[in-house]
Amino acid sequence: MEIHWLTIVLMIVSQMALSWYCSQLAEEKGYAAALFASLGIIPLVNLIALLLLLLLPDRRLAEHRLHFSKHRQQP
Repeated sequence: MEIHWLTIVLMIVSQMALSWYCSQLAEEKGYAAALFASLGIIPLVNLIALLLLLLLPDRRLAEHRLHFSKHRQQP
């Protein structure tokens, strides 16, 4: 059984894209981007890391909390 070179190239490109997306999402949510980028390179582990990032809460949420006074209309 011969694996075509295009299959390997597409797999490497998809792993790199998923690793980049994991690092961007981790940075946006306030987690270690390098850790999730390195986990994003490993096949099958990258799906677990992505799912974990999607389910983890935003660590910077307390910094961006909006303050509404009782006299303003809330959205």
